[in-house]
Amino acid sequence: MLLIEMKTKQRTLYEISAVCFKLGCFGFGGIAGMISLIESEIVSKRKWLSQEHYIDVVGAANIIPGPNSVEIIMHCAHHRGGKAGLIFGGIAYILPATLICLTWAFLYSRYGYLPSVQPFLVGIRPAVTAIIIAAVFRLSKTAFKNSFIAVISLLVLIGSLLGMNEVVLLFAAGIIGTLYLNRKRFYSLFPLPLIFINNSNSKLFFIFLKIGAILYGSGYVLFAYLDDALVQRNHWLTKQQLTDAIAVGQITPGPILSSATFAGYLINGTTGALLATIGIFLPSFFIAFFLHRFLNFINQHLLMRSFLDIVNGASVALIGAVAIHMLSSIATDWQSGVILLLCLFAIFFVRKMNTALLIVFGSIAGYLLSLL
Repeated sequence: MLLIEMKTKQRTLYEISAVCFKLGCFGFGGIAGMISLIESEIVSKRKWLSQEHYIDVVGAANIIPGPNSVEIIMHCAHHRGGKAGLIFGGIAYILPATLICLTWAFLYSRYGYLPSVQPFLVGIRPAVTAIIIAAVFRLSKTAFKNSFIAVISLLVLIGSLLGMNEVVLLFAAGIIGTLYLNRKRFYSLFPLPLIFINNSNSKLFFIFLKIGAILYGSGYVLFAYLDDALVQRNHWLTKQQLTDAIAVGQITPGPILSSATFAGYLINGTTGALLATIGIFLPSFFIAFFLHRFLNFINQHLLMRSFLDIVNGASVALIGAVAIHMLSSIATDWQSGVILLLCLFAIFFVRKMNTALLIVFGSIAGYLLSLL
């Protein structure tokens, strides 16, 4: 009996590792793209979580610090395979981007420029846009529990399209909505202080650890943190090197925090790359481990449940805003339009469509159509 249980656990861990590694290899489209891919692969296809549970995880990840997609996928892996699942899933998801960025950092250090991959990225954008549109369509059915949440979410969508800060929008929607639904009650969130240690490799490690623990928002926020710590304060990198590091993170599948691997390598070779990578991702393992307890706590308190319900709707609205921005950016490009329509058709009309194949198709189609 014990042997059977061990084999079952091994199969589960292998499944978790394989799925998370796959998502790490095809995770294009930023946070919105990754949330959509996880929803497609883990929720809709494999049923590891219910739609209700998943949208709660997305909402919670948006109001706590750290990289959203990493925390979400680690929570899914934890839910599927316990503590071991969280560790195996987290490492498997981070590994592809880390190895790719490490390779590019080596080539960049030796040759001084980044390889051109733009022709292949042209078709990935419309493919990811189609995946995001489909995810918004599915998640909205769960997130918009009532007309009030739908209205608040619409206002968040408009605010995002007008360029307002996403974190401000989420908290404003959650607080205002909770106050309205619960009248005179209120909810507050207290940040925790962090310790900063100052010496050589330890300094490098704790800089990235601090960023990983307090990061909110998009790649622009990451750029600001890294610019302050690596360029302005310590003069370890030039502005151009940091810009290239962020660019590598954006065109590499998986979380944009993989830029840390590239930056760390430029600072102190392979040792710097490993310290930076471990430092920036380590907080996510701890945060993801306690995320399920946080959700249980929320479900036991009316005020926080109201807050999260509104944040869930707002989170879907923000993903919708990303889809609208991506649609507007490809509206004048007929090649991208063709790829987008084909991908949307495949998602909605082909049963059990593999999203990874869609991205591969988009990449190849984009390259071939760019030759015309």
